[in-house]
Amino acid sequence: MNRKKYENFTMLLPAAVLFALLYRTVMQEIANPLSDVNGHVYVYILGFLQDGFLSGWKEVPYCMWHLPVLFLYKVCGVPLANGAGLVSGFFAALGYLVTYDLIRRYAERRNLGVSPLMSALISFSFSLVQGIYVDFWDAGERFSGIFSMNPLHNPTHMAVRPFAMLCFALVVDLWAVTEEGKEGLFFPVERDVKKYRILLTVMLFLSAMAKPVFAEMFVPAVAFTMLVRWIAKCTRKEEGKAYFAECLRMLLCAVPALVYILLQFLAYFMWGGSYGSDGGFTVTSWMEVWSLFSDNVLLSILCGMAFPIYILLLSGKWFLENAMGRLALVGYGIGLLEAALLGEGGVKLSHGDFLWPMMCGMLLWWLAALLRLLELEGLQGATAVTAPKAADETTPARDARAGAAPNLRNALLCGAWLLFLAHVIFGFLYLRTLMG
Repeated sequence: MNRKKYENFTMLLPAAVLFALLYRTVMQEIANPLSDVNGHVYVYILGFLQDGFLSGWKEVPYCMWHLPVLFLYKVCGVPLANGAGLVSGFFAALGYLVTYDLIRRYAERRNLGVSPLMSALISFSFSLVQGIYVDFWDAGERFSGIFSMNPLHNPTHMAVRPFAMLCFALVVDLWAVTEEGKEGLFFPVERDVKKYRILLTVMLFLSAMAKPVFAEMFVPAVAFTMLVRWIAKCTRKEEGKAYFAECLRMLLCAVPALVYILLQFLAYFMWGGSYGSDGGFTVTSWMEVWSLFSDNVLLSILCGMAFPIYILLLSGKWFLENAMGRLALVGYGIGLLEAALLGEGGVKLSHGDFLWPMMCGMLLWWLAALLRLLELEGLQGATAVTAPKAADETTPARDARAGAAPNLRNALLCGAWLLFLAHVIFGFLYLRTLMG
């Protein structure tokens, strides 16, 4: 097997396994009348079939997952349950492939020496990670309470993930080129900025069509970050006017998604699409909704975000100075505020619909933390290979002093991977629970 075929096999095999796992999960979950999959198939999709497309769209305007299931049912004769499994498996595999591609591009651009096999294993694991769940802690249930960037039981949120990660990478690259005069870390944005602005516009719109929760977090995060930067430029009497024009260009990329989200809001709350709703959008007391699922919200956050928090402690300066790290933290912070203060009124308050933007923020921080860990590993390896040994350090005592710092760094990085592995193990445990 030549190298190219080996790389393709290495890349595609985990995608096929993930596809099969999600297909099996959906086929098991759909039998549960209280599951998200059952509701999307036998409430929302049946709405399209029984009441017509417009009525169905008003009930679920974020219909990217539902339309392929309808296509498989109406055109290909695939039963609804099997179609739901196939489409869910497809989006899970697509999310894995996007993660793999971003890791490969970042590793190549940063000369990190990450092999295709390692990229595939990490990307596969990243697609399954869950919060650390111990049943005697008061952090809430394995999912509800701790929550996750990988809600494997929710098909529409899993459909958002690939588009969310692409939007994140595109914004980071556009900032690198337009604000810092550097090359893109993931894409050759410097060759054609306009082309990649259009790509960002499309990806952000598709994310809103899959589910508006990512854009509800991401657009404010990008706007807030750029606003702070613009104010700083004006304060320092730099080219504030030119940068404001850049802010407007970035805003234009969000307009189609924002318009579609407005239509979704009107359809859902104003035009009667929100089934069984006795209230609309509301501002809640601090953590009112999350407290319905957990007696200790802080512990829930620590359980769900242990790995990213650990990487933040290891590399706090990078998160504050690097555009990717800053955007990840701001995105999670805005998502956390939305989870803490927003909800739907009436009986739907307990649905926790504004916890989903926070879970999208979790995804950004997780992705940035993973890429930073790979970079730290690459830097550590380069230091071990290239660092010269001082000529006079020949005694055991001096050798011990010289090796102390590298040994500590190795231990800290090993701890990061062990923590990542713990999240993966809990992911497999959660998957086993879903499969019954």
